[in-house]
Amino acid sequence: MRRGHSGKGGVPFAAWGADMGRTRRVAALATTGATGAALLALAIGTGSAATQVDPASRAIEYLQGQQSGSDGSIPVGPSTDSVSEAYAIGAAAAGYDPNALRHGAGPSVMAYLAAHAAAACSAAGACGELLQAVVAAGLNPVSFGGVDLLTTLNGFYTATTGVFGDGEAFTETLAIQGLVAAHQPVPAAALGHLVATQDSDGGWDFKLIKNDTGFDTSDTNSTAMVLMALDAAGVHSRDRSALAWLHTQQDGDGGFPYQAGSGSDPDSTALVLQALLATGQNPNAPVWAPGGHAPLAELIATQNGNGGFAFPGNPAPDAFTTAQVPPALERAAYPLTCGSARCFQPGATLSGPPPTPTPRPTPAPTHRPRPSATARPVSGSGGSPSPVPTGSVLGVAATPTPTPQPTSSVPATPVPSPSPSAPIVTSLAPAGGLPAPAVYVIAALTAAVVVAGVAFGARRRRRA
Repeated sequence: MRRGHSGKGGVPFAAWGADMGRTRRVAALATTGATGAALLALAIGTGSAATQVDPASRAIEYLQGQQSGSDGSIPVGPSTDSVSEAYAIGAAAAGYDPNALRHGAGPSVMAYLAAHAAAACSAAGACGELLQAVVAAGLNPVSFGGVDLLTTLNGFYTATTGVFGDGEAFTETLAIQGLVAAHQPVPAAALGHLVATQDSDGGWDFKLIKNDTGFDTSDTNSTAMVLMALDAAGVHSRDRSALAWLHTQQDGDGGFPYQAGSGSDPDSTALVLQALLATGQNPNAPVWAPGGHAPLAELIATQNGNGGFAFPGNPAPDAFTTAQVPPALERAAYPLTCGSARCFQPGATLSGPPPTPTPRPTPAPTHRPRPSATARPVSGSGGSPSPVPTGSVLGVAATPTPTPQPTSSVPATPVPSPSPSAPIVTSLAPAGGLPAPAVYVIAALTAAVVVAGVAFGARRRRRA
C-alpha cells in the first residue's frame, strides 16, 4: 500500500506513500523454520490458543506487545486512532475479545477508543472505521463514549451527490462498510456513486474519479475496498470486471502490489484477499495462484518471527502494517459479520484456555430478484452492469448473481460471502486437533527438516 499522504480520513488504509521501491528479502533460517512449523500447526490444529502458532494470533500478539499500558492505544502518531481500530477489528476476527486485550494491567483498546470517540469520528472515513470496530467488539454504536456514531456519520453525507465527506475511495467505502456493520440502510446514491466512478479498466482509483488522469490511476487497494463495500451492501454487478482487473495486477509470488510493477506488500495482498473472499472467489484456486503461489501463502510467508509484518524496504515490522493483516488471515472481509466462527467469546484473550467462539445471531440476507441480462444501469454509471454468468469467473468459484442497482435505500444487511469451493485453513482447530505438546514436537521436527533442507541446498522461495 502506498504511504505518505497522511491525513486521508485518519484511517490506516489511507496512509499512503511514495515509497514504492521493492527490496528483495532473504528470510533468516530461524524465520523459515518458524514459518514451516506455523503452517504445519495450522493444518493439524493445536486445541489451545495459548500456543500462539497460527499467523493471526501471532500478529495480534505482536500488536498487543505494541499496545500502550497507559491508555490502551496502539500509538502510531497521527494514525493512533485508526491503527487502534484496526487492531480491535483484527482481534475480533481472530476470536479474541477487543474489550479484554490490554498491555499488562492497562486499559483495553476499546477503553481508549471510547475515551477518544469524538475525535476518532471527526471525519466520514474515520467514523466509518470506528463504527466497524465498535460493532466488532459487540458494543453499542449509538452510544459509544458519549457519541452517537450513526448520527455523526450520517451528518457527513451529501444526499444530492451520494458522497460521504471528501468522497475519496477509502472515505466512501469505510462509511458504507460502517453502516452495513451496524445493520443500517445504505443510501442508494452512495452505492451509485461507487458504481459510476469505476475506471474503464475495471478498477477504482484513490480519488474515486472515473478515468482520473490528473492524480492517479486504478489501484488494488481502492478497488478492493470498493468491492467489499458494494458486495456487503448486496451490489454485485461490478464484480466480474473488477476481478478481471485485479487478476492483471497479481505478482508472480502470489501477492499483490499497490499498482502493477511496485512489488507486492502485506497490506495490499491482505486487502485483495479480503475482496476476493467478499466476491465469493477461492483465492486458493489455480487462477489466483501463479506458479502455485497463492496469495494467502505469500502473506503468511512474509510474517516476521515476532508475529509482525514489515512493509517492503522497512528494516523491521511495524504496527501500522501489521494491524491491517489479521482479518485477511482469518478469511474475513470488511465489515466483519458476527454470527460465524470468527466471533469471540467474551473475555477471550491470547493466554489461557482457547477461545470458544460464541455465535451471535446474524440477520438473514435480504432476498432480491434475479435480474435479467438487460438490467438497467445506474444513471451516470457509464455503462450497463455486466451480468455474471452462473458459471465461474476467471475460471474460479462462481460469483454471486448480479443485483440491479437500487433506486432507494438498500437494506444494509451483511451479505455472507459464499464459502470458497476449496477451504483454506488459516486458524486454530479448537477441537479435534492434536494435543499442544504433540504440535510442539512436530513443529520442532518441521523446523529441523527445513534447516536440513536449506543446508543441502533446497531452493528457497523467491520473491518476484
